Amino acid sequence: MSWPSTQSETTDTPRPVQVRVKLNTVADVQRELSKLYRLARAKKLDVSEASKLSNILVMIARIMETGDLEARIEALEKGEVQ
Repeated sequence: MSWPSTQSETTDTPRPVQVRVKLNTVADVQRELSKLYRLARAKKLDVSEASKLSNILVMIARIMETGDLEARIEALEKGEVQ
């Protein structure tokens, strides 16, 4: 199996470069939100693009927080809290 090239197989249009960002904790998400803010303030990133990405990051943080709360409630219900 070969990986696709950076060019689309059917056209000559280049595909966007994929960027991986560590988003394992709410602190990671907060750090990325801060980067977006600084980029938008410095006019290195369009404000509308920064807004879209920020909304996605906020949703990710909410999901993380909800998952953490679910785990804590489950531990409380099982009497596993020390």
